[in-house]
Amino acid sequence: MNTNHSINDQKATPDRESTPLAFTWQASLRLLTNVVVIRQLFFVLALSVLFVLVFALSLEAFEGHLTPQAAWKYLLITLLILGGLSFLAALVMLVIYGNKYDYQFTVDEVGVKAETVGGTRRKNVIINWLLLLSGRPGPAGAGLLAASRQSELVKWKDMDRLEVHVDKQEIVLRRGKRALMLVQCSAENFDQVLRLMQQALGDKQR
Repeated sequence: MNTNHSINDQKATPDRESTPLAFTWQASLRLLTNVVVIRQLFFVLALSVLFVLVFALSLEAFEGHLTPQAAWKYLLITLLILGGLSFLAALVMLVIYGNKYDYQFTVDEVGVKAETVGGTRRKNVIINWLLLLSGRPGPAGAGLLAASRQSELVKWKDMDRLEVHVDKQEIVLRRGKRALMLVQCSAENFDQVLRLMQQALGDKQR
């Protein structure tokens, strides 16, 4: 898969006391110009509005009011909501996050861990607290969900292959067709990280 992706503000910071299967570095993911990020975001938004559409159509059908015209109306509303949410998400990524998301990645014997760091982590904390204090169940739930994803771990046992983009120094951890995590490396540490991952996965790679 070929993606359009630009890399900036990256630095590899290997831990001097690391073992061969414990390596840590920091990197910045570009958001709006990364196909993997945009695809995952659109999938989440589309799934959310699809659930709302199915719920609304089910209510109409239960009440005996479902007609082709009503279904078409709900579909148009759903598409408008999806477009609005996509625009707001792009605006947040561009204005608030400056089109980049700072991570610290760690590869060890358990798996691959990604943690938000620096300005990204501070912005996330502020936004999450504002959502929690909004008093609305929807935003509050979104805040709790976002807070729980400040740190994510993908274990070796949960993935079965690596999708490698050498020209962009990025590795996508996959289970079947599902992308579990996008790992951004630097030109300096890409070969070492890839070698550690291939060693950890072993015969599981397809």
